[in-house]
Amino acid sequence: MTSTELSSRRRQTRQRLVTAATELFAEKSVEATSVEELCERAGFTRGAFYSNFDSKEELCLEIVRERGDLLVETTGRALAMIPEAPVGGTRLDQIIAKVVDVVDLGSTLDDNWVLVRGELRLYAYRNPSFRPALLEAERRAIRLTVPALTQTLQRQRAGLLVSIEQLLLTLDAYCERTRMDAILSGRPDDHSWRHGMERLIRAVIVLPTDDPEGAGE
Repeated sequence: MTSTELSSRRRQTRQRLVTAATELFAEKSVEATSVEELCERAGFTRGAFYSNFDSKEELCLEIVRERGDLLVETTGRALAMIPEAPVGGTRLDQIIAKVVDVVDLGSTLDDNWVLVRGELRLYAYRNPSFRPALLEAERRAIRLTVPALTQTLQRQRAGLLVSIEQLLLTLDAYCERTRMDAILSGRPDDHSWRHGMERLIRAVIVLPTDDPEGAGE
């Protein structure tokens, strides 16, 4: 077996363990899920698990990092929807709606992740030693996202009423709460959160004062 094949096989093994973990964590919590159950769900032995992860907590961090990478990728695709030339007025509203569409299709807000994320945070709350690592893994995605957002705002000569970090935190909290409400109310396919997200984004964007309201139309 070549090194490339071995690397590909290792990635597949890790991905199957991550998938099994997200399913089990959503079903029964992090603490109630054993390594043995993870291996059984993924179809591997304990040896396969420990050849990829030192502990269940390391697997938890891999889940967060993987989700963070997906968020960064989705954000990049969303920002690619914004044209080079400055926009404003109605045109800006239309672009924001398209950006939110991309975020929605990017699978960063699926029901399973909303539940798993809550379980990971509860686990960190009950296990203080895990808190720093979890917070660092979550903040990593924000650090990777900020530069692209900053460049986009500069290109558009636009500003924000809050910092980019505060905006991301606000949108994150809003999306997580509305998605959880939809799950609890039995409407998991409810995408009404998108309209609220569009309004939140538009409310904090400050356009150049020398641009007419209809710029870019």
